[in-house]
Amino acid sequence: MNKRRMAKVIAAAACGYLFWQYLIPVEIVAVHRNIILVRHFPYLKSRQIAWWEANKDMIKARYGIPHKSEDGYYSVHIMDFGDGYRIDRGTDEDSDLLCFNDMPVAARCIEKNRLRWIGWSPNTGQFYW
Repeated sequence: MNKRRMAKVIAAAACGYLFWQYLIPVEIVAVHRNIILVRHFPYLKSRQIAWWEANKDMIKARYGIPHKSEDGYYSVHIMDFGDGYRIDRGTDEDSDLLCFNDMPVAARCIEKNRLRWIGWSPNTGQFYW
């Protein structure tokens, strides 16, 4: 009896957590060239692609990306903002940081955690990695 009750409580908690994750909107924290830093990005690839398709016109209007090259290619990287910007101290543990030179402050690096790579080429069309 107690095992069933415990299983129901765990299942309800898991469903509640997943529902909560589903309802949180994606927050665009910053944009650096062709890199979008976000919080609360969906876990499922289908939801990530749906988010991109629903918001790509707004992103193009507000941030000017994606920007097609002369050859017709473009590439956009969506990365997790994580714990925010950090200072690159030049140590070995900071080797997994991506730093943005367009920021004049010392804390201008984030951990490399790519969530989705979106691109377009004349040969393949739209692709998602």
